[in-house]
Amino acid sequence: MKALKVVLVVLGIVCILSTAPAVVAPWPAIVHWAGVFGYEVPADHPVFVYCVRLSALGYALIGVFFLVVASDPLRYRPMLVLAVCGLLLTAALALATGWLTQMQPPWYLVDCVFSLVAALLILALWPKQASPAATE
Repeated sequence: MKALKVVLVVLGIVCILSTAPAVVAPWPAIVHWAGVFGYEVPADHPVFVYCVRLSALGYALIGVFFLVVASDPLRYRPMLVLAVCGLLLTAALALATGWLTQMQPPWYLVDCVFSLVAALLILALWPKQASPAATE
């Protein structure tokens, strides 16, 4: 159970730290860092800015979700099902979208492999004990 908690906390922290800065960082900084990673970003098109910030917030909130589930995996066992399904869908979507948009493979394969490994780790460490509700 302890290993599962560690995996969930790491997932939560990675989600928060990798996306939260894009929610609050000045747009020129985001454009600069996108350039560092080889992306050409529209300077300040309102729809693009909106989409980047909103999706970054969504991923940061997913990180909070993982931290909450990590607090008591037995109690939140149904949420683990949601987590595994979400991670598997993320892996599939990252692979398909990256390939279809002709992104450089390292960028989308990192997301794909990270999500797939995270889902498999959760499944491998799945809590074996009965949930508290089942014993009442």
